[in-house]
Amino acid sequence: MPSVILSCTLAFLGAIAGASASAAQCVTIVPDQEIHCPYHAIPDGNDVVYLDLDDGAIRTARVERPDAARAQVLFDPFFELGWTPGVASVAPGGERALVARTKPSCPGWNGSPGPGLDCSYGRPTLWLAEHWTGDPQDPDDDLWVHTNLTRRLLGRNSEIHGWTTWLHRDLALFNATVFPDDGGWYAGPTSGYDQEANAAQIYAVRFSAGNVVIEPFAPAALWRDHCLTGRVSAQPSPVDGRCIDGQRLSIVRRCYDEPDLEHGWAWFNTANADGSGTQCRSDEPVFRVPVLRVYVAELDRACRPTRDFEELLPIRQPPDGPVYRQMGVTPEWGDMLAAISPDGAWVAVATNMGDPAGDLGDNCAGFRINLRDPSDPLSGNALRWTHVCRLSADLKCDGEAMPVGVERDPPEATILPGFVSIAETPEPSLVLTREWGILDEPIGRDIVRLDFGVAADALIHLAFGHNAVAATPIQPLRTRVRHGGRRVLPTP
Repeated sequence: MPSVILSCTLAFLGAIAGASASAAQCVTIVPDQEIHCPYHAIPDGNDVVYLDLDDGAIRTARVERPDAARAQVLFDPFFELGWTPGVASVAPGGERALVARTKPSCPGWNGSPGPGLDCSYGRPTLWLAEHWTGDPQDPDDDLWVHTNLTRRLLGRNSEIHGWTTWLHRDLALFNATVFPDDGGWYAGPTSGYDQEANAAQIYAVRFSAGNVVIEPFAPAALWRDHCLTGRVSAQPSPVDGRCIDGQRLSIVRRCYDEPDLEHGWAWFNTANADGSGTQCRSDEPVFRVPVLRVYVAELDRACRPTRDFEELLPIRQPPDGPVYRQMGVTPEWGDMLAAISPDGAWVAVATNMGDPAGDLGDNCAGFRINLRDPSDPLSGNALRWTHVCRLSADLKCDGEAMPVGVERDPPEATILPGFVSIAETPEPSLVLTREWGILDEPIGRDIVRLDFGVAADALIHLAFGHNAVAATPIQPLRTRVRHGGRRVLPTP
């Protein structure tokens, strides 16, 4: 499930790279593989990390302080080193993070192995950032060590889909598509689009005894070659370094053997919902797309799912009326970009839909809202409208999912939800990345906090979130793990 946030953000950052913040303080140890930057640890109390499009830096902030105009730089944008940043997620303990980065100048895949292999042909790659401390009495003797895990461990001919999550301090999950170094890749839209070959699966990053390992996560229980895995989001363990019984994991998934022809498929890029009529865009293909559903799996103390995928039920059947089938330039529909709350009781999903006040009979309507290019009236990506529900004992929505409040007409896209805990609110709060695009007007972006335990429209604007994207929560820090040396990862 390629991310509209990640792909559009990386393109935007590539355009501003020459005029933005530098990585002058950073030192390249191995080009494209290891970079050291002298920054301090995440301050206690900071509960969100996000990408600032004003300067390309990844910053950290506290959402309890909505009037704070600027947040602390956590990671340099690496523009001068040829890399653009994407989504970041921070481990419990605050001393590790995983970051998506892309090298725009990297030669692309041309159908056979070529010179772009070492930088993954310009695709999103996975970087590990670890905070290392030398002299604990010297506040300036620390640094973040950034290592390209795609280059070192995952496989160079791979692509991460940008979303990472942490089960506990020493175990992270992400989804990726991986092919052997010596060839193969799924075809893109200009070469006979094969969406089924883009079947990303869940991988684990494990830290143990000074070693880092990337391996398939629960392959027998959760891997399915005929299914694409989208964003995974973990309820964090309250115990450092291990899972707990009943810990929950939300999974976004669509399967290409989807049997429900009436409710499980929708037509992309056709004027009519039944696949007939002219193409919405002449430069895009026409094909059917299976629906995205959200599932919640429970784990045991060893972080193993207690049920196989076939035993899981979606938290709800995504709505499939005409407005929900109106895809834009990204061929996705259903419930996506899900997040689960720290207590495992709530799930938020971003549901695809067109403008509810628009023409329900126009299957091209999703291309006309939330424009990616304000000069192109057919560059829209429909809406990702966040809905929230409390889980029942059978891990399904207990009643109807509640839509969050919106402020614009047509509605802004509330693309990427994440849960944070605010002391004065009775339930976990949401942090929402929002985007909107109107013809001939600049694209708008911001981050808001929603205290949905108070009201569904209790939106709190975060001043530091102007022109920011990809906000992900930092779970409260329990125990910091200080690293007193430098981890050495293998060179492939």
